[in-house]
Amino acid sequence: MSEVQVDVVGHQARSKEGRGISVRSGDSDKWIIIQKTTFTNWVNVQLQPRNLEVRDLQDDFCDGVKLCALVEALQQKKIGRVVAKPINQHQSIQNVTVALTAIANDNVRLVNIVKVCQLLAMNNSTSECTPTA
Repeated sequence: MSEVQVDVVGHQARSKEGRGISVRSGDSDKWIIIQKTTFTNWVNVQLQPRNLEVRDLQDDFCDGVKLCALVEALQQKKIGRVVAKPINQHQSIQNVTVALTAIANDNVRLVNIVKVCQLLAMNNSTSECTPTA
């Protein structure tokens, strides 16, 4: 599949030619790819001054290191102690918790995040995210 070039004008995604993108029946996969690509590109712009890059949101944010870097870049301050090279799931969850706490302390309403964190804590023996040493 060729890469889709999309700009965001206001709150509406637009193609390189300036046409609005609408989701039609059967095009939801394309819309998801566009949203994922757009958000990934935006994250990379935020992380660029720190010489960090995200290629896959789920994989690159799973240990919390780049997530904390993103939150620090957006808040323009340190958010707490971050384990730079987590070696186990406990340290990864600790990093994600630091990031989510910093976001919540800025009065940003976190919807459905608590459930995800509770599931992570309950299933601490199994994880799709394996931290690298």
